[in-house]
Amino acid sequence: MADANNDAGRGGAVFLASIIIGVALVVCTLLVSNTLVKVKGFGQTISVTGAAYKPITSDFGIWQATVTATATTLEAAYREVHRSMAVTEEFLQQRGFAADQYEIGSVQIMRDYNGDGEVIGFRLMQEVKIELPDVKRISRLAKEVSSLIEQGVEINSYQPQYLFTGLDSLKLEMIKAATENATARAEQLAETTGRKVGAPTSARVGVFQIRPLHSQEVSSMGMSDVYSIDKEIVSTVHVSFLFE
Repeated sequence: MADANNDAGRGGAVFLASIIIGVALVVCTLLVSNTLVKVKGFGQTISVTGAAYKPITSDFGIWQATVTATATTLEAAYREVHRSMAVTEEFLQQRGFAADQYEIGSVQIMRDYNGDGEVIGFRLMQEVKIELPDVKRISRLAKEVSSLIEQGVEINSYQPQYLFTGLDSLKLEMIKAATENATARAEQLAETTGRKVGAPTSARVGVFQIRPLHSQEVSSMGMSDVYSIDKEIVSTVHVSFLFE
């Protein structure tokens, strides 16, 4: 009777062990299967970066300057800044700029103090600004404005800014060209391995670089050069393709 019970116990243990082994095999099979799928899927896409370059010429210019006058009294400083601004306006009109083509700002007043906190003088400043779709005139004006100093005008002329107004429409063209370049690069890489490029799976447009012509500068935040008349716009597109 005892032998029968022992045989039954051994049989049950063997049966339980068989179940455990079977379950373990199923779990292992599932894990291996999932691993194989991931390995098989890995490397089935190819990611490339396409780029497009285009030279552009600015078509809009901005010139800005500040006329300053300093005196010990507010009245004297105002008379001087008023005289200097009149000379500046005459200078602009002699170069063909009509009154409605430039903007005169309001007078700004600054006080100078001595060590005891007493007012010892006044500095008055007034800005003049021209925005014009003629970069050559703006560039010429910026070079000639220093002649006002010879007439007793204390003027600070800022570096002109040159803009390209067709940028928004050009960006679409640049993205298209960069995408075509990315496709061509992917096809070249695929050709060396005897494979083919399939449909794109994702695409991301990089930041635009607007930099001086012939420059090699880039910035992760993008560049927007406003001080060069002749520039270059660079567009990049990062594309992933199926690799068949």
